[in-house]
Amino acid sequence: MKLSIITITYNNLKGLQRTLVSVQEQTFRDYEHIVIDGASSDGTHDFLMNDCYDSSHLSWFSEPDKGIYDAQNKGISLAKGDYCFFLNAGDVFCTADVLERMFAQQCTADILYGNEVEVDALGKRVGYCKGVNHPSFVDLYNSCMKHQASFMRRDLFDRYGGYDDTLRICADFDWFFRVVAFHNEVTLLYRDVDISLFENTGISYHAPELCATERQVVLDRYMSHRLQSDYAVCGRFPYLTKCKDEKIVALLLHVANRLLMKKNK
Repeated sequence: MKLSIITITYNNLKGLQRTLVSVQEQTFRDYEHIVIDGASSDGTHDFLMNDCYDSSHLSWFSEPDKGIYDAQNKGISLAKGDYCFFLNAGDVFCTADVLERMFAQQCTADILYGNEVEVDALGKRVGYCKGVNHPSFVDLYNSCMKHQASFMRRDLFDRYGGYDDTLRICADFDWFFRVVAFHNEVTLLYRDVDISLFENTGISYHAPELCATERQVVLDRYMSHRLQSDYAVCGRFPYLTKCKDEKIVALLLHVANRLLMKKNK
């Protein structure tokens, strides 16, 4: 089997229904669809039990969990596909041929990824995250790889571990940073395809302080504070990484760091 689509849901029956329809409309059929429900109280269990469209591709599990990343780890443990893809309740594929376009050609990359379209609760497009071909460390620092636009080989989770379920928001950033930024052997393939419409109604958009705190926790795991100070500048001014003159880059980093230190005093 080529693909395991994993959908996490909790008290979002209407969003889950939209997601299920979107998956079932895909022209590519070599997939399984795993729904992990955190014991919702809004009728999700009854819908999945009695009213859900009968599909040989679908399996579902409903039980309490410790949050979204604990649920995603459960989905991974059940996945049988070569690749895992997370399309959570409320998110949908951009078009019916997304999977066909991504998997029409043979792919051996560890992570196959494209672009993510951000929409609000009414489905209005409010943002666009275009994937970066051959991402640099700065690109990964800036979170260029998006969960809802990335297909990850199932065995990556065996080799490098799953999601840190002690984090509520940034475990996907932690996973991409940990696995891609520090392992040259992990291969990437970008295809310029709009993958999903990502609904920006989740906690990551409504708890910016928690998001910033968790992001700092992740960075502290992998980078010294001296290194972070340089990459904070590079992250804000990524054009610095394109400059070929090392002396100019060093001078600009020095000036920018001084300005940031002065601003933070």
